[in-house]
Amino acid sequence: MDIFAKLAATARRENKDGELPDFILPLLIKVAENPADFIGREALVAELVMRVEQYETWSELCCEKQGFGLEDIHRTLDHLKVRY
Repeated sequence: MDIFAKLAATARRENKDGELPDFILPLLIKVAENPADFIGREALVAELVMRVEQYETWSELCCEKQGFGLEDIHRTLDHLKVRY
């Protein structure tokens, strides 16, 4: 499975079975379904996959950061120049 297919599968799984919000899913799928737009930036896509896999709604609530929050995912999407 390439990194783009992994992103699609991970995003859909985390949205369905996890806590990933519905509103972020279209941006993640936009990346996953348009690999030609992200040639040479596969490392950032891999980072995005990791952040989606480790997404926690409460990641910013305590003094120790655990997992990744929406801000982290949005920051990676910004680096990829993906917007709503």
